[in-house]
Amino acid sequence: MIFAIVIVITIISLFGCVCIKKPAVRIGLGIIAVLGLMLAVLIGSVTYTTKYRVNSVDSSTSQDGKYELLFQQIGEPDWPFGYTHARLVLKDELGTIAKYSFDVRNDGASVHSDSWQVIWKEDSVEVVISGKEQNDEQYILYFDGKTDSSF
Repeated sequence: MIFAIVIVITIISLFGCVCIKKPAVRIGLGIIAVLGLMLAVLIGSVTYTTKYRVNSVDSSTSQDGKYELLFQQIGEPDWPFGYTHARLVLKDELGTIAKYSFDVRNDGASVHSDSWQVIWKEDSVEVVISGKEQNDEQYILYFDGKTDSSF
């Protein structure tokens, strides 16, 4: 919401700079517009980093080398001691087969390579996710694109 307000103020200031002829007012509106743009970039980058940036945590490849499983963290953990948002991405040589998003209750800490165990099967891959404040959770990603979970 703040981001939208900053953008509106910046656009109005830019429009005012073009339409108003008094130099002092134009300079003032220009300064407001520049500061608004800088604030919008700052808010946008912080929002992207904390909510949307994909961080690769670890990966595992099947024994035959046909499939790769990626363990990724999405954004930063919820503040102060909230969930960590993560996902599993199963790929083959043609592209992505399946994605499975989930939350890890890890006392506000990021996930790391010790947070998962991978077991490759004939037609699927089983993953066990561990967190400090949760029981181990098992996720199954099948090579045909189906997913399953058990807690």
